[in-house]
Amino acid sequence: MQLVDTHAHLDFDQYDGDRGSVIERCREEMVAVVNSGTNVERNEASLELAEENDFIQATLGFHPTYIKEDKSVDRIEEQIRDNEDRIVGIGEIGLDYHHVQEDKWREEQEEIFIRFLELAEELQLPVVLHTRDAEKRVMEILEGKDVEVILHTFNGSPELAEAAVERGYTIGVSTQVLYSNRVQDIVETVPLDSIVLETDAPFLYQGDRNAPWNVGESAEKISEIKGEGAEDVAKATTENASEIFGLEP
Repeated sequence: MQLVDTHAHLDFDQYDGDRGSVIERCREEMVAVVNSGTNVERNEASLELAEENDFIQATLGFHPTYIKEDKSVDRIEEQIRDNEDRIVGIGEIGLDYHHVQEDKWREEQEEIFIRFLELAEELQLPVVLHTRDAEKRVMEILEGKDVEVILHTFNGSPELAEAAVERGYTIGVSTQVLYSNRVQDIVETVPLDSIVLETDAPFLYQGDRNAPWNVGESAEKISEIKGEGAEDVAKATTENASEIFGLEP
């Protein structure tokens, strides 16, 4: 199968012991891996991975859960502007109401989120959005924004997923589809041409370390849910990812 993992973190510490062999297996089995930055240091690491491996693409962003301790948003905007020709999107960015409960910090999350959305509009780059327990608010903020949207690891209601698709957004289906009834319901609801595959590696693999090639298992599961061939799922989701990120499958 020709597969793309649209959201991984191969720069994370969990791969320090065998990153090279993980990357080599990805090279053999994947069309592309999009490595998503989360702060200044991780953004630099994502750029390095993309520079060293032609099948890895980078997005640069600011993870919303870092809101209390990380004050480097100005530097991250500078990173994005300096590297706009080397990246395929801005992300991950967004809102997290699961880990961030206080109104003060949620308001600051929103201000930063809007700032990066406006930057994406200016640079005409897609955005990769973290929306944990904040899916409705994210949809409200996105209203009227002229930007390509990927809803990373979307866990909102199927109805909200349907509304997102009606706006032209793309649903990131992670390896949660292997075990989450909610994600399976979302997959059943939205059309295949609005889905991309992702792992969020090293996370979301039922306790084990995740890896990009596990999107193959997701394709198999989606094929069961939608009654499509796994090869057809792989082809469609790879084409969707290629169109959004400008990849060459």
